[in-house]
Parts: sequence; C-alpha cells; structure tokens
Amino acid sequence: MAHISAPLLSRIRLVGVTATGLVCLAFGLSAVILGRPDPFAPWIPVLVGGGAALTIAISALAAGDRNAEIATDELYFSESRRAQILGFWVAVLMYPVFGVAIGSGWITYPVAFSAMGTFTAAAFLLSFSIFNIRGGV
Repeated sequence: MAHISAPLLSRIRLVGVTATGLVCLAFGLSAVILGRPDPFAPWIPVLVGGGAALTIAISALAAGDRNAEIATDELYFSESRRAQILGFWVAVLMYPVFGVAIGSGWITYPVAFSAMGTFTAAAFLLSFSIFNIRGGV
C-alpha cells in the first residue's frame, strides 16, 4: 500500500483548512455586504469543511501512524494553539463591533449571527494556515 508522506499530509491539511477558512470568510463578508443572513447556500461551508475533514482523515489513515505522528509534531500543536488563541480573541472582539452595528441599525441580528459564526471559524482556520505557511515564526 502506497503511503502518503508526512510533508504531503501536512500540505493536504493546509489546503483543506485554508479552503474551508476562505469559504467561511466569503460567507461572512457576503452576509455583511449584502445584508442577508444567507448570502449563498449555507450548505456550501458545511460541504467544504466536511469534505476537507474527510479528506484529511482519509489521508492520515493512508499515511500510516508514523507519518501521521510526524505531521502532527510540536510545531503543529504550537500553530494550532496560537490560532485558537487568536480565533478566541477575534470572536470576543466581534461582540462589541457587531453590537454597535446592530444598535446603529447598520445590520440586522440575523445577519450579525450568521456573519459572526462564520468569521469565528475563519479566524481560527485562516490564522492556522498563515502560521503554518510561515513555519511557526
């Protein structure tokens, strides 16, 4: 059985995470710009994220235990932790920003709810991608 190398598994994970993050960001921006909680089919971010997760899982199984362990080394956990911290603070800071926007009548509650949910996911996913591309610097 041909195994997927650890570097290839890391690249597959990076592509899946980045694609999902970009779709979530596009959904949130579209919701705010268009003023609609459903700027495009809401199953698209779910499909992209689920497809990425499935692809990563199958790739990890095909890579084998050793290569999967190498692809999830200390740097992976460090990058993930940094992305989680940044994603958390982005999510927290969105509350006052969207609170002002709702209170001022610039956007509706359903739009804010939709955008905040997808922006929260995008903050983690895209920051993880950036940290991963930068090599943990």
